[in-house]
Amino acid sequence: MGRQFRLGRAATFGVLLALVAVVTGCVGRAGPAPASLTLAWSLSPASNIVTIRVVLPAGAGREQSLAQSRLAVSAGDGDWSAAGGTIRVPVPAGSRTTLVVELTGQQRLTRTITVTVPALPSAKRQTTSVSQLYCFAHSAGRAIYITIDDGWTPSQQVLTLMHHNYLPITAFLIADAARENLGYWKAFVAAGGTIGDHTVSHPNLTGISLSQATAQWKQARTDLGRWLGQPPSLGRPPYGAFNRSTEVAAARAGLTALVGWSATVSGNRVETWNGEPLSPGAIVILHWVPGLGQQLTVLLKDIRALRLNPAPLTAASFSGIAPQQRSLEGD
Repeated sequence: MGRQFRLGRAATFGVLLALVAVVTGCVGRAGPAPASLTLAWSLSPASNIVTIRVVLPAGAGREQSLAQSRLAVSAGDGDWSAAGGTIRVPVPAGSRTTLVVELTGQQRLTRTITVTVPALPSAKRQTTSVSQLYCFAHSAGRAIYITIDDGWTPSQQVLTLMHHNYLPITAFLIADAARENLGYWKAFVAAGGTIGDHTVSHPNLTGISLSQATAQWKQARTDLGRWLGQPPSLGRPPYGAFNRSTEVAAARAGLTALVGWSATVSGNRVETWNGEPLSPGAIVILHWVPGLGQQLTVLLKDIRALRLNPAPLTAASFSGIAPQQRSLEGD
């Protein structure tokens, strides 16, 4: 009887030890190791834009993991963010820029990268004066720039928004359109608006001669200055089409810089050149067409949600910014 009791007790103790071993194994066994993340980046020499990409090892859940993450980049004069694992950031030419990259979400990563963008070689510094074209401007203070083209359909709602929001806007005006509503454009300037040169009659400047392109810029600049008080210093080529001849013609006409764009408003939707949300330094283009007031209201809602600040666009806005060698995709 006593021997049976001892055997039973020993068996019970053995079972308990086995259970403890199983539980200990379950608790102590490590789960799957977190995915090893790497950061890849590349610089586009044509536009001085850095593309930063988070790379995950191939495997199940890779795309879903990045889709639920957010990538943020901060530099000394601006911040950018985008959903997913890829982001594009403009950097100034002729300098070293330190970017702090942070991935949040299911996967986390913080890295610092330094991007060195060379200045234009001395051989490329033309003896002929040119007015270079920019699609981005300075991002300090989370600045963003609103521009509106043509001028055929003035909008009272735009003037109201400018007064209520202290809103700086640059109107790139076709001289033929502006002459039909000079009273409105004087009110626009009085409300804090800036006038830019969009030529006399809106031709594609890349398809005409240098002398013809110069005349288009110069006559419009002269007329707009005479009508509205100050000749424009900035111009925008019609259709965003430009080449070196276009830039030389602008300089000969007295323009300091040409302005492209990196975001548009289509219908009631804001679209950027890279499909990401608006970011500091972006130049947004709209047009003086029916419905402009509603489009501008939509744009302002996006700007406020992203904590951006509309700023006046001047030649100084391009200090340290790389000019475009070609139009951005989507222009």
